[in-house]
Amino acid sequence: MALRRVPGSLDEFIGNARVVDVLKRAIARDRLPHAMIFAGPEGVGKCTLALLIAQYLNCLAPRDDGSCGKCSVCTRIMAVIESRYLKCLKADDGFCGSCAHCRIRTRRHPDIRLVEPEKTTISIGQVRELINEIAFQPLEARYRVVILDPAEQMRAEAQNSLLKTLEEPASRTVIILVTTNPYVLLQTIRSRSRVLQFGEISPERIEKYLFEQQGRTVEDSRLAAALSGGRLAAALGFNTEEYREIRRLAFHFVVLLLKQGRFSDASAIAVQVTKDKEHFERWVESVAALLRDIYFVMLAPERVGERELLGKMEEVAAAVDRSRVVGAINAVNKLKGDLQFNVNRQLALEAMFLGFAGKR
Repeated sequence: MALRRVPGSLDEFIGNARVVDVLKRAIARDRLPHAMIFAGPEGVGKCTLALLIAQYLNCLAPRDDGSCGKCSVCTRIMAVIESRYLKCLKADDGFCGSCAHCRIRTRRHPDIRLVEPEKTTISIGQVRELINEIAFQPLEARYRVVILDPAEQMRAEAQNSLLKTLEEPASRTVIILVTTNPYVLLQTIRSRSRVLQFGEISPERIEKYLFEQQGRTVEDSRLAAALSGGRLAAALGFNTEEYREIRRLAFHFVVLLLKQGRFSDASAIAVQVTKDKEHFERWVESVAALLRDIYFVMLAPERVGERELLGKMEEVAAAVDRSRVVGAINAVNKLKGDLQFNVNRQLALEAMFLGFAGKR
């Protein structure tokens, strides 16, 4: 897997400007909370921002807008996020120490800890090891920064074990809990932490970034942004060719939904698209994007993202009421919310279709 490009400073961070401004002012006033919860949708850069804060706190040559991004401390801290998704190129057991990916991993700063689940959970053993480490002063950094991501995967006993550390914070240590759902965390955890709520990134902002910073074409940038669900990570991983088949099925479903098509046809699509979770999530985002575009066809055609399908969407828009399109958008958004829980994907999609198709 290729290295992920990360912002060089806080001002280069994409989206959630209010959160960035709050953090910058807190650092400038030496009022940064010792424990924070970064809560919001997956893929909007919560963990990346946590690493940028670690850089800013420890940079050897900080600027007004954040860290320099180039000093030895900054590069070692960024190695934490760069190596997060890299696998050893040689050894089956995960670390050879000599390949390009492992060399990046060995550069990681010892005082910047990213704690992730062992298999499916963050265990009490991991948290106890972390607590023992925090009891001592940082080895090199001015501030130790500990990031637990995703924090909602901490077992209950692990959360309880962390409580005492939050109640009696160690000096020169900042703990950041990254989560998509802060209410899964214990109320006592939330009460002892500053909660910063992240939101989705606007498609326009993502499109501009992909075109200007990533060198993508105008059409590819617009399409990836429209289908990202407000998540930069999803836009960066977008593959246009793979998407075309997803879009074909999504458009067929949208027509069935808006025009009260046969349930058997919708069910056949549901069987096909719900086999793989990641594939299904991309398909749902495509359905949502197509519905938004049909709405824009009615009111603001210049905002349509799927320009290739403009003619077909105009035909659909001419055949249905605007209120029905709005209702379909709301139904799909509710489905996306339901999918955050452990629901049967096929049944949830079919139930949504039946529930909405019967509405007049």
